[in-house]
Amino acid sequence: MYKRFIEFMDNSDCLAGSSIVVAAAEDESIKAVKLAIGRGLGYAVLVGDEKVIVPSAEELGIADKVEIVHADTPQEAAVKACLCIREGRGSALMKGLANTSDFLHAILSKDSGLRTGRLLSHLAVMEIPGENHLSFCSDSGLNVAPDLAQKKEILRNAVEAIHALGFEHVNIACLAANERVDPRIPSTVDAAALAEAWRNGEFNDLPCGCTVEGPMAVDVMASREAAERKGIRSEIAGKVDLTIVPNIECGNVHCKTIVHYCHAQMAGIILGASVPVILVSRSDHAEGKFLSMALACIVSGGMSSSGEQHV
Repeated sequence: MYKRFIEFMDNSDCLAGSSIVVAAAEDESIKAVKLAIGRGLGYAVLVGDEKVIVPSAEELGIADKVEIVHADTPQEAAVKACLCIREGRGSALMKGLANTSDFLHAILSKDSGLRTGRLLSHLAVMEIPGENHLSFCSDSGLNVAPDLAQKKEILRNAVEAIHALGFEHVNIACLAANERVDPRIPSTVDAAALAEAWRNGEFNDLPCGCTVEGPMAVDVMASREAAERKGIRSEIAGKVDLTIVPNIECGNVHCKTIVHYCHAQMAGIILGASVPVILVSRSDHAEGKFLSMALACIVSGGMSSSGEQHV
């Protein structure tokens, strides 16, 4: 079970046998690919403008270790990258300079995309200083206002990926403003329904065990002492692995607050496509892109080795 990002960085075998396709590759993503090759990445396809990719790959000394597929535009690069995945040339897909909407449009294309019939959802993975474990949050980056059925899919996607990272049990908090169910606050109603679904065995078919509680406020999620002071009985307060947030605003603020004020490190992937998808900011540095790349490849490899369906 991975507890810290340094385990990704120091494990020279963490990417062994993995392969990646980069859509609209640019300097920072190519640098991230170099870091991955140094840690055992088996194969990489860089899709985009040859006039940009070739000089960068040559300067970094990896021109003979990657395949380059030319595309005239970032939109074309996204489509060609998806086709490469469909042809079995990559176990993960990464966004370079492509616009996010164009990139997702290519993934969702009925003709050339990576649809599986499952909901796409984002999983954020954070290493918070002082905590000796990784913290997960979903969905903080893709689904704007998921309904209850979608939240169940988000939970399923996340648990399958977390299990692929070596977890045998996942403690899940369904976040809301407070712990009391209030019909005027839909997030509390959905959170209670998710916990009830778990108690009724709806998630028993997942590849690992889980405990689902909610609605749960952030202070109770983070601290057993806070739960005790509020008179709340909880099995998971203070030891939550995965937070299911009610909407994208809550998730965005939750994760970015932890990153910027607690100085956490964060990586993220999109789940639900035929392979994990790395959706990073165009402004991210190579090390940050590498962390998300490593996360995607480890998740893909973990699910393949256990015989589970790809995310």
